[in-house]
Amino acid sequence: MVNRSPLILPPGAVPTQPPPTPSGPPFDRNFFESVLPSAIQSYCSQVACTMPLVQLFTSDGARHYIRAISGVTDQWVALHTQEEVNEQPVQVFIPYATVIRVEIHPDLSPDLRRFGFLTDNAEPSAERITAGETDAPD
Repeated sequence: MVNRSPLILPPGAVPTQPPPTPSGPPFDRNFFESVLPSAIQSYCSQVACTMPLVQLFTSDGARHYIRAISGVTDQWVALHTQEEVNEQPVQVFIPYATVIRVEIHPDLSPDLRRFGFLTDNAEPSAERITAGETDAPD
């Protein structure tokens, strides 16, 4: 019998079963309560950053710079965010179903540090910068 499949497999390889269909969205309450905070800590320990840049992208094309997670329910997450054009932090409520991607980046230039995620091990001067204060003399 001739194999007419367009897929050519190396000897001994067999096609696998299709992956199971997801039972829910990849971003849910557990992701924001447990997975993301531990992923941020783990990432920072690997690349030695104290205040990573965490971005969340939604299906409407919006990009949110996450400073902290302020609350979660079974339907949505509340985030403290920083906008690029507004110096003041903003609290946004985002339904899980609209989240399409979350990125963690290492510390960036001091100009972008105000967007950083607030971790337990953030340096005091970095915390002041994200709170809107500077190290400039009075």
